[in-house]
Amino acid sequence: MPARQRWARRLLWLVLALAIAAGTGSRLLDSLPSPPQHASVAPSVLYDRYGTPIAEIGPSVPHASLGLEDMAPALVDALVAVLDPSFLERDGVDAGAYAVALRQLWGEPDPARNGIMRRYLETVHDPHDGAASEARLLLAELRLGRQLSRPEILERYANIVYLGRGAYGVHAAANAWYGIPASDLTVTQAAYIASLVDAPWGVDAASGPADDRYRSTRQDRDRVLVTMYQHGMLTSDELATGRSQPVPAGVRPAAALGVGAAGSGTPDPGTPDHGTLDAAAGGFVRMLIAEAGLTAAVGQAYVELVERYGIHRVVTGGLHVTTSVDVPAQRAAVRAVRTQLDSAASSVVGAEVAVLDRSGDVRVLVSADSASTAGDVDVEAGLRPRPFGDLLGPAADVVWAWIVDGGNEATVGTVPLAGDASQVAAAFSVIATGGERRTSRIVLEASDTPPSRSLPDRDADRWPMERTLVPAAASITELRAGMDSLTLPSGVPALGRAGVSTGTGDAWFAGWTTHYIAAVRIASKPPTAEIDLATATGELFAAVLDPLQHPP
Repeated sequence: MPARQRWARRLLWLVLALAIAAGTGSRLLDSLPSPPQHASVAPSVLYDRYGTPIAEIGPSVPHASLGLEDMAPALVDALVAVLDPSFLERDGVDAGAYAVALRQLWGEPDPARNGIMRRYLETVHDPHDGAASEARLLLAELRLGRQLSRPEILERYANIVYLGRGAYGVHAAANAWYGIPASDLTVTQAAYIASLVDAPWGVDAASGPADDRYRSTRQDRDRVLVTMYQHGMLTSDELATGRSQPVPAGVRPAAALGVGAAGSGTPDPGTPDHGTLDAAAGGFVRMLIAEAGLTAAVGQAYVELVERYGIHRVVTGGLHVTTSVDVPAQRAAVRAVRTQLDSAASSVVGAEVAVLDRSGDVRVLVSADSASTAGDVDVEAGLRPRPFGDLLGPAADVVWAWIVDGGNEATVGTVPLAGDASQVAAAFSVIATGGERRTSRIVLEASDTPPSRSLPDRDADRWPMERTLVPAAASITELRAGMDSLTLPSGVPALGRAGVSTGTGDAWFAGWTTHYIAAVRIASKPPTAEIDLATATGELFAAVLDPLQHPP
């Protein structure tokens, strides 16, 4: 960190500490958002641009909030032991909280920075970066300590913490791992679940030697047991009994739950954090609208949400998310794709469609393979980015660099350009606007309440688009000159261009009308001579755009 930033950070902490000590920090405390009234886990709901619910993203395992009295005493002790053994012995606000600010002033680590209060606040509030975040979290800790007792804070955290296998909270964890209520957990089981706070994959990511596959997990569990013993929560006999139990004893098979180890494969024991959270941490997506081919659109929205809010908030925070998806147009595109796939030759393996409006908002996103049934297009085909040949013409490097690499032309070089339909549509939006790159997005707004109005009624500046000028006027002019004129069935004029990837045989068509930019791809396998793919993509382009011809 540069010296100026370091001293600015220290000055911030000094001012903050003095303000708190003088009693003038109470107004800052009152200005912070209050913690939720109760520890709850609720799925996030996604809406289309007209306010219609289209999908839910929630925990994979059913959730219920419990009081501390409804949890096994050993579980409460184990959680306290693993997080902050003296947590329940201190008052809500103690002198140590003020000392934190002074230690942070000089950059000294505090042993309780990752304690229960901090973990709870980082879970229920949006993430922020920088020194201001530290100040905000410190003030939030002080306010939380004034509003809630220590047992209440522990109870709330126990009901929302992620504990592996898609389980958020101890009720779900007891069911996911042992198939029993949280009140019935034994000392050994409670210690195991508490050990999952920082390593939620547990026995599902066994990586030890053949004669001790669960070594790491056993060490984590036993560390909790020893801490419990050291703080008078266990007798020596209970400690010995707990440590003698095999780690996987009583654990339900992961296969029976449909969950497993990390989404990118088994976590790497050589990395400090053992890899990523298991795939079930991402929750379960439930489509609320059938036969609309929404999997690709919801998937992109999910990625945008996780980047903005984190997995925990997306899966459990009850967000109400307004997307740019146009369900009527999406359904029309699904019908057009289905018709094209049903009538195509055997060499066609799938099709992909993306439509953006002039703001860069994604209106339609469909991906389907030829094996999908008419009612099964919601199953994503997994059509990966593929080379698009001469679709963009000789000036492709200039435009594509600005779409994919933010203007870093050097990274393109002679590598065959490849992308998915939404990226290709974004590239053509640069051409359509005469050299203006508009950030493609599908998530427009997320809040704690359902949307009160649809996008046609929105204020012009409610969701301003992000624009960047592409300094390649000559290339843009060259590309525009290479576009072909065509007329949609409704009589609306359009400009478009076909392209074929000689390496894969895939055919592309991309272009625009006054209000929309679209890209379509028909993926194929050899031989491709039995079908005119260039004509087929042009027909699909027209069929997808024609129903959309009204101002967004």
